[in-house]
Amino acid sequence: MPHYDKYNREERAICSHLFRLLHENLDLKKNSSLGQFLEILSRTKDGINMTDLKFENIGIYSEVSIIRDAFKNRKSNIDSFMSKLSKIVVVQEGLNGFDINQILKEIKSTHPSKFKQRADTENKRKVFGTIQGMFNAKPDLAITIDNKLIVIEAKFTEAFDEVQMKRTRNIAEVWASLLYEDFGFTKKPEYDVYKLGAKKYRPNIKWTEVLDIARNTYRNGDRTLSSIENGVNLLKEINGE
Repeated sequence: MPHYDKYNREERAICSHLFRLLHENLDLKKNSSLGQFLEILSRTKDGINMTDLKFENIGIYSEVSIIRDAFKNRKSNIDSFMSKLSKIVVVQEGLNGFDINQILKEIKSTHPSKFKQRADTENKRKVFGTIQGMFNAKPDLAITIDNKLIVIEAKFTEAFDEVQMKRTRNIAEVWASLLYEDFGFTKKPEYDVYKLGAKKYRPNIKWTEVLDIARNTYRNGDRTLSSIENGVNLLKEINGE
């Protein structure tokens, strides 16, 4: 029987090895694993300009739930936080003119993860449902560098879901406009969302390219290198990667 490593389809498992990989040799800057990763992303048409990076304010975050955590951290000033968040969501949902006070009345008695249960109008369901989704969602990876916020939506064997991608883009907008100081920025950063996945789904960066970076970083026998190699081999079996 094959070892589990050879048929493990768990996206979280391979992403955990990517998280380790991106932290390697950061002192090498553009030649580091992170630098190589960002160089590939920089080829994305209409993406963030990643030329002349200084490699300052570097942060790499996995399964990021900062909106949920910021809510808890801002308990002493929660009305202001939720008012600003709600205003962003109202615009994202195309509900300009929606009465924010309808939401703020619910804050003191309801956690946003349960907002949708309290919605009694269609517009409230849109706004409450979106906020609830943001609190429950955990985008796979976020990278801060210089004045840029790079959000990665990763898929392993599966295709990308456009509903999920839209939610991730909305979350990234909230991060960049409302929570940028929490990420170490002094002003609102440039931001964008990128896809990492199998070649057949036309991502911004492919797992085969991540494997190349791992091979440039680790020696044979390294656990992360082996895991990413196994992952790429699995993709080859599934769809001829």
